[in-house]
Amino acid sequence: MKKSMLFFLLVASLVAYAYHSVSAYDQRSAANLSAYCNIDFRSVKETPTAPVSGATLSLVDFRYAAAPLKPFCLITIDGQAYPLADVSVSAAPPSYALDGLVSGSSLRRANTLFVTFPRPVLAALARAESVSVSFQYADSAAPLTLPLSAVDLQYWKKQLPAF
Repeated sequence: MKKSMLFFLLVASLVAYAYHSVSAYDQRSAANLSAYCNIDFRSVKETPTAPVSGATLSLVDFRYAAAPLKPFCLITIDGQAYPLADVSVSAAPPSYALDGLVSGSSLRRANTLFVTFPRPVLAALARAESVSVSFQYADSAAPLTLPLSAVDLQYWKKQLPAF
C-alpha cells in the first residue's frame, strides 16, 4: 500500500512538472523577435545584378500546443503600423523521435509564418530606427509583439540597399 501510494505521488509529481514546463514554454517571453523564434529576412531580386524588388520574412516558432498561427502579421516601423496582407502559415506536427525526447524537441510543433513585404514598407524599413513584429496564435486573445534586436535591424537594412 505504501509503495503504491509513493509510486502514485511520484507519477503525479512528474506529470505536474511536465505540464508546468510545457505551459511555461508555450507562454514564454523574450527580449526580441530572434530570441523568441527563428527568423529569416531576405531581399528579393529578379537577377543577381538587378535592384531589390521585394523582401520576405519567414518566422518559425516551436510550441507544444496544437493551436496554429493565424495568417496575421503587423509590422510597426518607428511607431507607424503596417498591416501585411500577403501572409501564409503552415504547421508541422511533432516528430516524436526518440533522440529528442529528453530535450522535448521531438514533442513540439513547428509553426511557420511567411510574409511578403510591399514596396512602401520596404522603403520605411530601410530608414527605420525601431521595428517590431506582431503575430498571433489561434488560442491567444492578443498578438505577440516583439521588437527586432539592433543586430537584426541592421541586417534587414543591409538587405535593402536600394531603398
